[in-house]
Amino acid sequence: MGLFNDMTTEGHEETKDVLGGYNPLETDIYTGPIKLAYAGQSDSGARNVTLVTEFNGREYTETIYYTSREGKNYYEKDGSKRSLPGFVVIDDLCMVTDGKPLAQQETEEKVVKIYDYDKREEVPKSVHVLVGLIGQEASFAIQKNLENKSKKEGTEYVDTAETRETNNIQKVFHTETRMTVPEARNGSDTPEFWDAWLSKNKGVTRDKRTIKGNQAQAGAPGGGGVPQGGQTAEPKKSLFGNKS
Repeated sequence: MGLFNDMTTEGHEETKDVLGGYNPLETDIYTGPIKLAYAGQSDSGARNVTLVTEFNGREYTETIYYTSREGKNYYEKDGSKRSLPGFVVIDDLCMVTDGKPLAQQETEEKVVKIYDYDKREEVPKSVHVLVGLIGQEASFAIQKNLENKSKKEGTEYVDTAETRETNNIQKVFHTETRMTVPEARNGSDTPEFWDAWLSKNKGVTRDKRTIKGNQAQAGAPGGGGVPQGGQTAEPKKSLFGNKS
């Protein structure tokens, strides 16, 4: 008997040709269904929503923080409260899909498979799922970034000279009308921000590094987005026609 006689492929799934590593999306607007959206919280206390969607058969996942460590969904500047960028993204996503703001979203506790970084594998965990968003379609302005990798020193993470490429959602659109929540709220007849955003950003990689070091390496989707003006407000009726 040979040394490897027991190493058969009987009962195995058929193998496929797969390129390893994470390949970030190029900066563009992508449309797809929401496969999963669930609430979470960091060790520091900041609250988040992890979004799983799909663009042309490719799954995209991003964890978006919508509060600070203190649990606030805003920051103060010049004596006024301004919504955190992550909160704007999540609240707008709720509006363009379910038609209701985040504050009115119902959740159900469900067991889903989530990647565990300590175990380095997906494990079943109980999470609060935003059920009103599941299966809904939206369009996302996604930015490709160049960022510093970080390492933990004591209790804090600090930037290193190593770099990585990441993605993050900057803006959410109602797919059918191509409108943003501010455009719909202001009664605009035609969408303008969609084309304006593409004209300025499509194909552009944003360099967010604080240390200019090595060339970019494959990273992972980032979270939180970038500052966007204005605050979200609860409308008295659906902004996008028959969305309930």
